[in-house]
Amino acid sequence: MLFNVIFLILFLAAWGAVGMLVWIGLSLRRRAVGALWAAPFALIGAIGGGILTGVIGWDVGWSFAVAASASAVCCLLAFRTWDAWNLGERFASWARLDRPR
Repeated sequence: MLFNVIFLILFLAAWGAVGMLVWIGLSLRRRAVGALWAAPFALIGAIGGGILTGVIGWDVGWSFAVAASASAVCCLLAFRTWDAWNLGERFASWARLDRPR
């Protein structure tokens, strides 16, 4: 029982790490505009994609590929939402303007 729990936790961590690597790559491409907004979506997409492949019954190697692609899709949708709703302007009032540069 304990080994099964450890096994599942390690798989969730591995899928999350793959999702965060995809998120880093896409965030660097956008110069981190809306990156914090997209981070949880990328993580949830990666873990969801990994779990979905296990439910379908595919191989473990496919689960990491699907986790990466699901993370990319969720991250890109989050970036598109950031741009479409102009969330940068809406959250600008939360920023500290007196910070040293």
